[in-house]
Amino acid sequence: MAFKIHTVLDGHIPSWQYLPAAAGTYSAGQAAVFSGGKLAPVSSGVGENTDKGRHYVCMADVTVEEDGLLPVVAAEEMILWEVPLAADAASLAAGQAYTISADGMSMTATTTKGCCTVLRVGGKTAGDPVIVRLV
Repeated sequence: MAFKIHTVLDGHIPSWQYLPAAAGTYSAGQAAVFSGGKLAPVSSGVGENTDKGRHYVCMADVTVEEDGLLPVVAAEEMILWEVPLAADAASLAAGQAYTISADGMSMTATTTKGCCTVLRVGGKTAGDPVIVRLV
């Protein structure tokens, strides 16, 4: 599992953007951030928290060549995302903000500089779905 659109609060259809990305292989639902002028997948030390600004979610399984474009949807206030937990999280609570895991495909139980504000908890074990607002 990975990030997937759960609800669009105002009913608009989120538009795909094709933005410059670092060369590499991306998965649908993988979180990305701008780093060095190009989108890069969230990874250890890159985009797991609020330090890199706005997050984007990849919309296809794709390999991007050098200077290629990546199909993404930008995280915005009106889009709620469903994302699995990376590990068991007994203290998980609605209203708290948590970080993205180093693979960019799930959410951790770390609250320092969290970028996934939890709105609904679907369970507290690894793989359980959580509904979040991604900033």
